[in-house]
Amino acid sequence: MSLNPPNLSTLRRLRPLQQFTDEQLQTLANQLSVQQAKKKEVLIELGCSDDFSLFVLHGNITLTARDGAVKKLSFASGDELNPVAQLRPSMFEVAADGPVEYLRIDKNFLNEFARQTETGDEDISVHMIETNSEMNPLTVHLYQDLMLDKISLPSLPQVAMRIQQVFQDEQVDAEKLASAILTDPAITSKLIKVANSPVYQGVAATETLQAAIVRLGMQTTYKQVMAYAVNELFKSSSPEIASRMEKVSAHSRKVAAISRVLARSTGLFDHEQAMLAGLIHDLGVIVIVEYLQKHSEDVQDIDMINQTINTLRPQITGMLMKKWNFAADMITVAEECEDWFRNPSDQADLCDLVLVAQFHSLMGTEEMQNMPSISKIPAMNKLNMGPQESIELIRQSNREIADIEKMLQ
Repeated sequence: MSLNPPNLSTLRRLRPLQQFTDEQLQTLANQLSVQQAKKKEVLIELGCSDDFSLFVLHGNITLTARDGAVKKLSFASGDELNPVAQLRPSMFEVAADGPVEYLRIDKNFLNEFARQTETGDEDISVHMIETNSEMNPLTVHLYQDLMLDKISLPSLPQVAMRIQQVFQDEQVDAEKLASAILTDPAITSKLIKVANSPVYQGVAATETLQAAIVRLGMQTTYKQVMAYAVNELFKSSSPEIASRMEKVSAHSRKVAAISRVLARSTGLFDHEQAMLAGLIHDLGVIVIVEYLQKHSEDVQDIDMINQTINTLRPQITGMLMKKWNFAADMITVAEECEDWFRNPSDQADLCDLVLVAQFHSLMGTEEMQNMPSISKIPAMNKLNMGPQESIELIRQSNREIADIEKMLQ
């Protein structure tokens, strides 16, 4: 049953639409309608190949896989929404458990709408899981296992969780922070080394944790602990996994270093937050690589592996950020920093900064052949510097970037 057109607050809940202005969303709303399903009504059939996105606005649904495995999901008003069972052909039957309100949006229609709203000549598409790789069996199996909670997402190390709890206390001070960190000798040693690194070093060497916290400041200390926790996740006892992880880790460290330099130079963002955002932007690869290791006998095709990583990395990284209670701007970085043409507003956000940093990190590599011109990236034009100016900044900051990478390593 069809209800009224969705209002702006409803459309703002849909993550793929957050790049649009209110005026554009109002135009889109007039072409959509909220639907209502009754209990047991099928919203997506198993094996469905129709290229649309289903957003459940309110109610409960059941996802049933071909092998009979079941997952139940609940949606409440105000929740931020991603499409349900997006892969095609659908690996699930999706049915309502009771009265359900939902939007069904044709992907081609949405991409065409996005192109029509652009004032330039860029080909802007809506940020969703791409369907051109969904017949890839590795992508399908990983996605299904992910949806059915058969994949355990890694947790933050204990010291990082303790620090998060400490910062929830309005009366937090350096002494409480030091007490939480001292329980972990490795991070204690790491923070002292960081305080004495070329990035932060003072006149005299720092020899105690308390002195390191004073030099770094509490917010920087917090972000360095989070950075340490992220780096720990790139380690593995398996030589094969460790090799793959190191490649991802090296790329993340470079993006983090460039993000910090860009943030300091533009003055638009906290450079410590920018560095941490660059470091976490590819974390979803960890989950995919570990999954590959368990299925190594079945997966030998490098193109298939790369296709799966490119398809699912943003979604999985976003899931990790949510599990770890990171802020909304960090979740946006995780989910959207691969979308070169994202353009949610005229003001730069943290994701824009990391996106430009990632572009610089890939210059001179094979990936460049699949990338747009730097002048065509909307994010580049929001950072208070032109493309050539940013290139020159990175060239002149090579030593600083190397120091930051070494500190993070």
